[in-house]
Amino acid sequence: MYFVNYFSEFNLLKKLCGIFCCISFYLSVSAQNAPPLLFKHLTLEDGLSDPIIRTLCSDKDGFLWIGTENGLNRFDGKTCITYKKKNNSTAFPGNYITNIIEDRNGDLIIGSQSNLVKYNRIKDNFKSYNFAKGAKLNENYYSFPFYIDKQQNLWVYLAGNVYKYNTKDSTTKYITTYSNGYLFSPLPFYNKLDWFVSRGVKGIYINQADDVKEQHVQEFFMNSTNGNLNSHIEDIYFASDSLLWLGSDNGLLKLNIKTRQYERFNGCKTSKNISVTAIAKYPGKPWLIIGTRSNGLLLFDLPTKKFFAEYNHQPDNSFSLSGNFIRKIYIDQKQNLFLGINGYGLDYTNLNKVIFSRYLDKNDVSPNFENDISVILRPKNGQFWCGTKNAGLLIYHSDLTKPLKHEFLKLGVAQLIALDNGNILTVLYNGLFFIYDVKKQKFKALKVKFSEKLNGKAQINQISKIGPDLFAATEYGIARVTIKPENELYFEMDQAINRAVSWPNIQRLIPSDNNQVIIQTYYTSIYLARLTAGKFIFIKELTRSPYGINGSIKVDKIIYLATTSGLLKFNVATNTIEKSTLTDLNCRSVLADQYKNLWVATNNGMYFYNTKNSNQTRYTVSDGLQSMVFNPDAAVSLKNGLLAFGGINGVNVIDPKKSNIYTSYSKPQITNILINDQLHQGIDNPITTKYLKLDHDENTITIAFSTMDFINPAQRKIVYQMIGYDNKKVSVLGSNSIRFPNMPSGNFKLVLTDVYSNEKTILTIVISSPFWQTDWFIALLIVSLIITALLALFIYLRWVKHLQVIQLRQMINFQKTDRERIANYLHDELGLKLSSLKHYLLAGDINKMIDGGELRKLSTEYIDSSVSMLRTTLINLSPKTLDENGLVTAMEDLIESLSKLGIIQIHFDYSGFTVALKSTPEYAIYRICQELISNTIKHAEAKNIHIVIINRHEKLILLYEDDGKGYDFQNVKRGYGLYNIEAYIKAIKAELNTDTAIGRGVAVTITLNLKRILKQRIND
Repeated sequence: MYFVNYFSEFNLLKKLCGIFCCISFYLSVSAQNAPPLLFKHLTLEDGLSDPIIRTLCSDKDGFLWIGTENGLNRFDGKTCITYKKKNNSTAFPGNYITNIIEDRNGDLIIGSQSNLVKYNRIKDNFKSYNFAKGAKLNENYYSFPFYIDKQQNLWVYLAGNVYKYNTKDSTTKYITTYSNGYLFSPLPFYNKLDWFVSRGVKGIYINQADDVKEQHVQEFFMNSTNGNLNSHIEDIYFASDSLLWLGSDNGLLKLNIKTRQYERFNGCKTSKNISVTAIAKYPGKPWLIIGTRSNGLLLFDLPTKKFFAEYNHQPDNSFSLSGNFIRKIYIDQKQNLFLGINGYGLDYTNLNKVIFSRYLDKNDVSPNFENDISVILRPKNGQFWCGTKNAGLLIYHSDLTKPLKHEFLKLGVAQLIALDNGNILTVLYNGLFFIYDVKKQKFKALKVKFSEKLNGKAQINQISKIGPDLFAATEYGIARVTIKPENELYFEMDQAINRAVSWPNIQRLIPSDNNQVIIQTYYTSIYLARLTAGKFIFIKELTRSPYGINGSIKVDKIIYLATTSGLLKFNVATNTIEKSTLTDLNCRSVLADQYKNLWVATNNGMYFYNTKNSNQTRYTVSDGLQSMVFNPDAAVSLKNGLLAFGGINGVNVIDPKKSNIYTSYSKPQITNILINDQLHQGIDNPITTKYLKLDHDENTITIAFSTMDFINPAQRKIVYQMIGYDNKKVSVLGSNSIRFPNMPSGNFKLVLTDVYSNEKTILTIVISSPFWQTDWFIALLIVSLIITALLALFIYLRWVKHLQVIQLRQMINFQKTDRERIANYLHDELGLKLSSLKHYLLAGDINKMIDGGELRKLSTEYIDSSVSMLRTTLINLSPKTLDENGLVTAMEDLIESLSKLGIIQIHFDYSGFTVALKSTPEYAIYRICQELISNTIKHAEAKNIHIVIINRHEKLILLYEDDGKGYDFQNVKRGYGLYNIEAYIKAIKAELNTDTAIGRGVAVTITLNLKRILKQRIND
């Protein structure tokens, strides 16, 4: 298989992390440290189409393609999608997949027992190969593609023969018939292929690439006189151009094809005759990974030529292999190790992942040993001390290979305190104290004495070494602790500080800078005090603390507090505690590595906290943790930067300087796109789609994506941002689906960013505007509006002109009617009187009339009457009083003249009228009143008229009422008077309201805006 040699030739992967050897689970040979491998599983229940895997291939997008005996599968670490041939479709690969290779375009060439097809990565479809030129094949044929050379020719096994297929002209060239269907090439793709290996029924053939006459084919392990070496070869690793490692049913074979010498290795710890089924080179190590038929997975050390590690199925360990028959081994560029387990599916892990070394298994000491670790200590003598909750104290060598002593059986160890002289103070849960004499290597019991008489036995919460002295946090307060020569542990209570705090039940003492100490009372408060000459001086209360502090670590000027409510920060420079929690969990202990990053043991796994960027990584049992639950303050920094944490199931040891945090190179991939919650016909393959153009009503977009992490996809952090929409960055964990409903029109970019690798996937989305929002439509609309406006203006001007003509005609008619009325009036009144006077003079005796004075009297009466009539007519035409004295005086003159006739009684009230009007509105109001009075006298048969003029709230209001017979306003014939009134109303832009009905008189209200009709004051 080319990929094995690929890693060997170019050494693209990092060196594997060195981790401690696990005592019970792993095997150590020839000073090699076998890496612990914890496997995840992909089975039928997870969507895999078949449990027998024949081939594995990782494409350029990071997806793992799995060829089984019943279908093709694509796996992204979380979701498995199956492609199966249905209804004998020639465009689909057969269900029994033989091999998968990838070309430079990222397209897959897939061989099966039915056909050979190519998967188009862009179109997300399959197309079968056409071998019409050069190879005669039946409808269904076995195919096995295995190499692409420098000229892009495809080397493939087809129905019994090996061919070279020219992709440019689709011609097929015969190479050899010496093969049994499986072939192996010694070089990476796109080189000149001079030779290759094909598998026979037994053994292998070494084939010259251009030897069409087949005169130089070499056979190995086929017809040996030693029947044990007639071997069926399953897999090959090319160590060089002449050295091959073969996986056979007779074990692991080392073959030099030039000298024809070979070696056989078939014995491991659990078997003397192994059958090798798969081989791969371990990246960065001189090891081979060996898959076997019944012995699981083995590691083979090339320098020593020995098997030194075994991994097999363990029924009680869900992270072990799911079976012991390994059919296929594949390692991708991220150092993910994939194993095809016959009958079970796919097992996989990462060779560069942080795996925590486990120690102190129950079976290390005895089957009944309880390994709930309560405290860990690394004394000066290099030993490793582990105290348990109820199974005593275990003392180990530094390598933790075997316990030296097991003390205090069936008792719990609460604390271990290393003293300056090398002795160790030991505190048991039952309240007993012992001192370990490092010179005599013996424990001595200590008597306990307090400086004061206490109420009952005192609860010791913690003993801390601060500087050269020991101090105890007790339920009665702080005490200075002294170990006296007579084996007495003396507690001297510090009454000053105990009285200063609100409740002296002290839980924990934490040294700070400048001889300052943080003091916490039991789930109550945190205080700050100064330690001077062995005494505490109270400074202040820092904060209320309804939580317990389980551990602490100082990094520069920050003390990190592991509390039951999370990880907190105490700033030494400002003596303040930040209220926000860094890790919102029940933190049990905390340590800092040499890079000043934090490792926080919690009640829900182990957290790595990067103090520079605040990123967090969570580790679980699947990463090798002894359990998910750790114990308070059961942590210690060891030599060489190692960190040890104790929990309910033993100890985990971390080596941060060698074990980089597992943040594998991973790029998120879009796996599905829905438009308006349906598949879109214009999208071929969502994975390769970089540009999406949609109509304005295709604006609800759902994007599904994968983290492409095969080890911990649920904890992989992805940040997505829709640029141009809301621009907000949103963080999510694991593969996910994002829905953007009712997006507006515009240009957008969806950016998916992997937080750990900073790799991005960008999808450009263009949602076109509806036609009424496009530039051309807006321009057309503007032009249309301009044309419409011009047309409307033209029509309006025509209408205004027409209206002016009508008004002119009406004015002419009004003037004509006025002239006719004045003429009739003068003719009927003034003419009649003058004519009567004429006839009277002609008919009478002039002299007699003169002498009697009758002529003078009659002439005077007629002349006075005519002059009065003429004066009234002139006043009606142009009231001089209106111009000289204003509206009120003119109205009074009019009313007075009419009242003399005795026809009707007119009441005029102008007490609320206090403003001076311009001449035009005065004239109009005067004429309106004339017309109203004239109409009342002519038609209403009224006895009274009431006229009121007032100004109020910047309005002038004229009220006119009569008590006449009224009329039907809707059906009345509109004569000269009404038209004249309406003309004057329009002229002064007033509002007219007429209220009348038959039998109830007429009420007219006229309203004007005073701002437009007021006369300008002189002083303005």
